[in-house]
Amino acid sequence: MPKPEKLIVKIENVHKAYGKEKVLRGISMDINESEVVVLVGPSGTGKSTLLRCINQLTVPDSGKVWVDGVELTNPKTDKDKARQHIGMVFQDFNLFNHLTTLDNIMLGLVHVLGMKKEEAYDKAMLELERVGLANKYGSYPGQLSGGQKQRVAIARSLAMEPIVMLFDEPTSALDPELIGEVLTVMKDLAEGGMTMICVTHEIGFAREVCSRIVFMEHGEIVEQGLPVKMLNNPDMQRTKDFLGKISVLD
Repeated sequence: MPKPEKLIVKIENVHKAYGKEKVLRGISMDINESEVVVLVGPSGTGKSTLLRCINQLTVPDSGKVWVDGVELTNPKTDKDKARQHIGMVFQDFNLFNHLTTLDNIMLGLVHVLGMKKEEAYDKAMLELERVGLANKYGSYPGQLSGGQKQRVAIARSLAMEPIVMLFDEPTSALDPELIGEVLTVMKDLAEGGMTMICVTHEIGFAREVCSRIVFMEHGEIVEQGLPVKMLNNPDMQRTKDFLGKISVLD
């Protein structure tokens, strides 16, 4: 018998507004273990806000979010503890410039997970090797390219052994020639079974490795489905128009 699917992230009727601007309008979605879900849509349509609602960096006005069976929207939940199992990679790296690559990764292991420094060192080096940057362990962020900084940010998240990784346009701040090295790491993660939710317009990545494309507009899910369906024959004309435009750019 096939192994039953394990629900990792559950989003139920999530709403979020900033003043009169309704950014999320009742979003509901389930993400199972090892799924790679790509969120696409016009700027300002709520994709990044949805990611931030998952790990509670942004608190929804209403609705519920569960990660690995824990309801993060429950006021009684220890959100800091729950976030330890949610990796988040932003477009602007968020590395500490005064710390080496190695120390940036060790920081959370020592001060959040309580690892001994020797153990944290070994773990950090392992993750740097995983993203192809073991030789940069003593470098500072200012000595790295944008692609290398983003790979360090990914390694930092992976070191915490997350159950799900959230990527918020991880290649948008990079020069075109550096995008590929970050996407290669993301592809390796996907092939290794990491559950991932990605805001990205890298359609080549979506076509190759994602399990579902979700098209959002005006804070709502317009359509979602398998990449081959969404990219070649979506049901909605609006989806076809949008994906057609960014596919040309890819």
